[in-house]
Amino acid sequence: MRQIGCIQVGRRGRAWCAVALILFGLLGWRLWCIQVANHDEYLAVADELQVRRWPVRAPRGNIYDRNGNPLALNLKVYSVAADPKLVDEPSQRATQLQPLLQIPAGQLDEKLAPGDREGVRYVRLRSSVDDAVAEAVRDLECDGIIISREWQRAYPAGHVAAALLGFVGTEKKGLAGLEAALNDELAGEDGETVVLLDGRLPRWRNQIPDSGVVTRRMVPGSSVHLTVDLDVQAIAEEELSRAVESAQAMGGTAVVMDPGSGEVLALATQPGFDPNDFGEYPEENWVSRAVVSPYEPGSTFKVVTACAAREEGVMAPGETHMCRGTYEVADHTIKCALHGGKRAHGELGLDEIVTKSCNTGAAHVARLLGAKRMYAWAKRFGFGSKTGIELTGESRGVLPPPEDWSVTRVATVGFGQGVSATPLQLLSAYCMVANGGWRVEPRVVKTIVHPSGRVERPRAPAPERVLSSETCEWMRSVLIEAVTEGTGQTARSTRWCVAGKTGTAQKSMPGEGYSSGKYIASFAGWAPAARPRLAVLVLIDEPRNGHYGAVVAAPAFRSICERALAHLSVPPEYPPVAHEVAEGGSRG
Repeated sequence: MRQIGCIQVGRRGRAWCAVALILFGLLGWRLWCIQVANHDEYLAVADELQVRRWPVRAPRGNIYDRNGNPLALNLKVYSVAADPKLVDEPSQRATQLQPLLQIPAGQLDEKLAPGDREGVRYVRLRSSVDDAVAEAVRDLECDGIIISREWQRAYPAGHVAAALLGFVGTEKKGLAGLEAALNDELAGEDGETVVLLDGRLPRWRNQIPDSGVVTRRMVPGSSVHLTVDLDVQAIAEEELSRAVESAQAMGGTAVVMDPGSGEVLALATQPGFDPNDFGEYPEENWVSRAVVSPYEPGSTFKVVTACAAREEGVMAPGETHMCRGTYEVADHTIKCALHGGKRAHGELGLDEIVTKSCNTGAAHVARLLGAKRMYAWAKRFGFGSKTGIELTGESRGVLPPPEDWSVTRVATVGFGQGVSATPLQLLSAYCMVANGGWRVEPRVVKTIVHPSGRVERPRAPAPERVLSSETCEWMRSVLIEAVTEGTGQTARSTRWCVAGKTGTAQKSMPGEGYSSGKYIASFAGWAPAARPRLAVLVLIDEPRNGHYGAVVAAPAFRSICERALAHLSVPPEYPPVAHEVAEGGSRG
């Protein structure tokens, strides 16, 4: 026996001490492996057994019109999901859930079974179920079934402004219209809540009371207030639909703007759709043709040609053009708009080329200007460039560089053939004339209200003068006469003085040239003529019951103007103001 200090330790004691030291060494080594070497691995195991992370869906921001009327809102619904590792007897649970969720039992079996999906703890079974279905699922008391509150997008105005608003897909992401263009602002940020489970076996495991911790706070989406007036939008859509039906047309577009500010009051498209059930409609109905579909503007473009000629002084007051019904340019014969060139207008001044819609006169003026000046003025009016409106998929139209223009193209561009523009681009050009010569930037967003209460207003571009006030006054008088005495008489109102221009363009088909018998009829203008409150464009695509702009588009323009001006409480003019034609005005 050996004495250590005052303690005597025998051979057996020494053996037990050695064993104890070895055991403590192994225990320390094991603890080091768990807590240091394999810390992350065991933390993940503990996290899987004890922690559950549930998403907290953020409500999407609402969309309102300029007067606060709701256009897009959220309805409270529920989603049903599952944690496959906590679901006991998946086949039996699938049979119980199938009649409630209306999902084939085979698909439910696949979603509820853990299978090979390691680490998958949240599988969505069904979105957007109502209170009754959610309560019925709760009553089943199925382990591993998660019921969460969600938000479903709703459009209370139905078809009205559908192409402008767009819609939201199943993943709560905007897929068209403003919903897509402003998705980052509207979507918000989902949150996350972490809860702890007790140590029972999975079948009996429960959430520990008061253990929920918000690890990522949910941020609601921002609300958007539009420049659109719901009543004006409804008027535009109703009158456009009536015009399309009367003309037996393929479709149509109507745009209403404030010519002073560029604010869009209505953006209508036919045929339309209901964003509450968008999947039941063809995809081509989902887009706003006013923004994405360029067309050859035809005679409405003569306003640009005439303003450019006035600014450049290529036709002095009193100077005329002789319309003989046809106009030879190189090896091409241009026919006048008057009865297909069978009759001639005779001697015309610059103003009469517009009021009587003379193609040969517009071609003559364009040749006097030349390719470079015609191109430069078209660019100043906004053609060939996007307007910058807050919508996706906007087209810039087609305006080839002047070096690519043939002699014939220079002439045809004068009456709107050989260039293309969206309806929004064309109406923006008319707004410049209506407001005295200032460029406007079309916009549909008035304010964005963030969850914090901060109000964001789109930055207005610096004012830029495009035309002289003298040219605008002259063109105003010309377009008044185009309505009172010229081709646009069917747009004439008995309550307000109207300025505007008809357009009838043969339809250009990609790769096929101009299609015989297919036209785009339009009318663009503003009212009241002297103090513009509204600029309006109506476009009818492939009308079959008449094809002239004066026949199928101008009456709808008049109806939209009269109803919208009455809605805006613009006092009627009794009788409509008779404006004198400025120098160089009508000769007839």
